[in-house]
Amino acid sequence: MDHVARTRLVTAGVISAVFGSGVLIGYAADTNIRAEAAEVASAEGAGDAPAEERTRRRPMYTQVDPTAEQQAMIDDIVRRYRKRTNHLDEERRAAFQRGLRELTVETREEIKAVLSPRQAQEYQRLLDEWDARQAAEREGRDGER
Repeated sequence: MDHVARTRLVTAGVISAVFGSGVLIGYAADTNIRAEAAEVASAEGAGDAPAEERTRRRPMYTQVDPTAEQQAMIDDIVRRYRKRTNHLDEERRAAFQRGLRELTVETREEIKAVLSPRQAQEYQRLLDEWDARQAAEREGRDGER
């Protein structure tokens, strides 16, 4: 396989991995949002929904009619659960970002190894410019929050 074809194949693989990861993260976030929305809807009452549908949307523990004291204890358990799952999600995202950075650096180095010294220098210059633009955009987004 010639160098150009190999470079294109590696680039296509990296793009596919990044795109696939984005799809998976989007799906996970969407599922989480839907689950939270269902909990909010069940906590507020289901309005005009049929009784069977209202029962399905409510957390199971509410279907056993806990006392006010039990409900307060359950609410505390659920709060701790959410805090822990949010922490796990943050850890997962951080690990993904670390892995993605490592993969990106590795891929860039492999590509530079295929190029002539002049091409590798120009490629590095382009990468440095790209990284600077991305960092500036991230700072801009972080500043808006």
